[in-house]
Amino acid sequence: MVKFLTMCLLWYASSAVTNNLSKQILNEYQHPVTLTYVQFALVSICCAIAANVNIGFCQIRAPTIDILYTILPLALFQIFGHIFSSVAMSYVPVSFAHTIKALSPLFTIMLYRSIYKIMYTRRVYLSLVPLTMGVMLVCATEIKFHVIGFLCALASTFVFVVQNVVSKKLFNDSSSKVVSTAVKIDKLNMLFYSSSMAFILMFPIWAYDEAPAFFNSDTDPLSFRLYTLFALNGISQFVQSVLAFWILSLTSPITYSIASLVKRIFVITASIIYFRDKVSITQAAGICLTFFGLWLYNEAKREVARTEAKISAIHERRASHHALPTRNPTEKDLDVR
Repeated sequence: MVKFLTMCLLWYASSAVTNNLSKQILNEYQHPVTLTYVQFALVSICCAIAANVNIGFCQIRAPTIDILYTILPLALFQIFGHIFSSVAMSYVPVSFAHTIKALSPLFTIMLYRSIYKIMYTRRVYLSLVPLTMGVMLVCATEIKFHVIGFLCALASTFVFVVQNVVSKKLFNDSSSKVVSTAVKIDKLNMLFYSSSMAFILMFPIWAYDEAPAFFNSDTDPLSFRLYTLFALNGISQFVQSVLAFWILSLTSPITYSIASLVKRIFVITASIIYFRDKVSITQAAGICLTFFGLWLYNEAKREVARTEAKISAIHERRASHHALPTRNPTEKDLDVR
């Protein structure tokens, strides 16, 4: 228990540091694509260093077609999810962006409802009411509200939700081509290859959008302080990712989701204190209402997990009969009430 709590505190601290440093960098150097690009590079470098230092990490495996094919979908989602997140943070406060990201359960339910036609219990749907109302209150009273920042925060949340849904479909469905070629990859190698591939694949976006400004001789060169902030940001991003993997391996998915909820509260509170953001009573009530909705959703998440297990079982049965799906799972198949 002591080990778990210590790692959670370190995870919360590293996440708060990563987000606050990102915002500080973007306040001084408003190039969110460059920030994302540098993050991928530094996380890859940190993974390589960690693998070669005798502190219990696995070695980086030699790249193979199977590894690259397995990691490719994850890398693509990482690129767009992190770009949208960085762009959002360049326009709005960290606390606002993370409150918007709390809408991920809403997007998850909407996707499963529209794609698989599933029915959740009333308890799950009711948890979305305070969650959505809380976010609406925050948006309505945010002093530094910006449409682009709001839309990019929403887009980032949606991309990562789609990533989770697609990953479960690709890697749990035995009829999927990805499963037939997928290889078992440890967490450090997954982090290394997803970051490295994202860095390589993102080059055309960075070259087109922000590289000219980066190399423009007319612009002021980056200060040593800014280079230091970039380095610290990349290191904290790596530490945050590794700690998340470790904590997930120490506990159940339900406990991990609760720990993630507390982390979001910690990050929002830390950013408000660090940047001295002004928070109205209505906005504070909206944030609290959002957290209450997340807590209700986590309480009902056992039902969500049972529903997702039914989805996987249905796809497994279809695959075992070597038949293509002729219909979506019906509400009778997946009703968990």
